[in-house]
Amino acid sequence: MSTKICPHCGAEIDSEAARCYNCKNWLEEISTNTNDKPQEFIPTLLFAYFWGIFGIHRFYTGSIGIGVAQLLTFGGCGIWAYADFIMICFNKFKDAQGRNLRNFDQNIGVVAFVLSLIPLVIILFLITTVVGLLAVAK
Repeated sequence: MSTKICPHCGAEIDSEAARCYNCKNWLEEISTNTNDKPQEFIPTLLFAYFWGIFGIHRFYTGSIGIGVAQLLTFGGCGIWAYADFIMICFNKFKDAQGRNLRNFDQNIGVVAFVLSLIPLVIILFLITTVVGLLAVAK
């Protein structure tokens, strides 16, 4: 059985397939250009986690306009950047051409999402502790 690469998501599929099993896109819609591939999952995930408030993951995937907007708003005060991070973790994030990221690994996405919750829980705990201490001090 021979295989080919899906031009939308980069998954390896049967050479006779008319539709990609991974991203569910029809394969006849775009011509395959080997220089025009979707960006990789892991670098996009890391850019979104560490530099998301500056929109680096948007620049990396070709969405320059949205990248500038995130840069100017600090990723929507972090909320927009974290929403993008969650979308990347669960393969819902699209590049500038509307394609899924290449080489998506669901296990890595779920683990990254769960690990990203740890700082949020710590921050919420600290906020509630400080508010509780201020309420007791009054």
